Amino acid sequence: MKHPPFTALLAGVAAFALLLPATAAHAASEPDSAADAVAQTISEVAPSEIVAADLAPVSSGVAATLDGGGQTHVATDPSDGIEVVSADGTDVLSFTLPAAGRLDDAVVAEDGSVTYLGDAKTPSVNVVAAEDALRVTTVIDSPAQAQRFSYDFGAGATVEIQEDGGAIAYVVEQVTDPETGETVTAEKIVADVEAPWAKDANGVDVPTRYVASGSVLTQVVSHAKGMHAYPVTADPTFDRPNFFQYRVRFNRAETATIASGGAGVIASIGCGPMLPVCVLAGSVLWWNASNAQNSSPKRCVQITATYPYLTPGLIWWVDTYRGGPCR
Repeated sequence: MKHPPFTALLAGVAAFALLLPATAAHAASEPDSAADAVAQTISEVAPSEIVAADLAPVSSGVAATLDGGGQTHVATDPSDGIEVVSADGTDVLSFTLPAAGRLDDAVVAEDGSVTYLGDAKTPSVNVVAAEDALRVTTVIDSPAQAQRFSYDFGAGATVEIQEDGGAIAYVVEQVTDPETGETVTAEKIVADVEAPWAKDANGVDVPTRYVASGSVLTQVVSHAKGMHAYPVTADPTFDRPNFFQYRVRFNRAETATIASGGAGVIASIGCGPMLPVCVLAGSVLWWNASNAQNSSPKRCVQITATYPYLTPGLIWWVDTYRGGPCR
């Protein structure tokens, strides 16, 4: 998980729950040998181990429960993708799987992971959901197979590549302060994706990166022209989104105001219902805004707040950014 500078964050660990349809109940109780082979390939090179949570059959697939409540639905039909819901059933996040239309229906391996098998032209996709992690891995069998693997977070979402190579997906919401009636634009973070990795069958790193276009996150795995041993595995790991996680970004003028006026101007810069957090973070906002003012190229300041599942109280952190409203 990324740890931003000046964080008060007690890093919430990744977690998603899996849901495959009731029709997959039989498959869930009888692990598939081809799925076992895919799972074994991944376990031999993955940089960290993720232990799958127990799966429960549901109407569209199987389910694994998050350690703080809520579930992620991983459907039997790969075209239905993955959906994360909160404990009260509120839809929080959904995204598609790479080349879903060319994958077989889901089968469950002995280790509890779920695999959508591919073919000679299409890499298989493996999903493992623990109580505190979700990993989606493509297993590439030959140089003839794809080098780009896309995950679409749907209408209204925007994907942003982070400086450490990871990514977030967020939706923009108009949030109104019930006390003042002030409305501000805030970004609700619905997905936090760790920096990508890709390895060949010998554990050798394969060049990989994320690119973003609107609501789509694409992992590029440059395996075809290298001297790589197949299969090649490539992995985005998703941190579980907290069901309250918002970010407020300040533009160049607002950053300059904070830098020049310090904590005394916080109430005037459009924090809305995030105002208590902005006040609490006043000196840290000022420090980061001052650094942003002196940076080249110019940067702006932003603040993120979240309620973690397992740690009581509000967590916030401040850092700087480029692009977007920073103009």
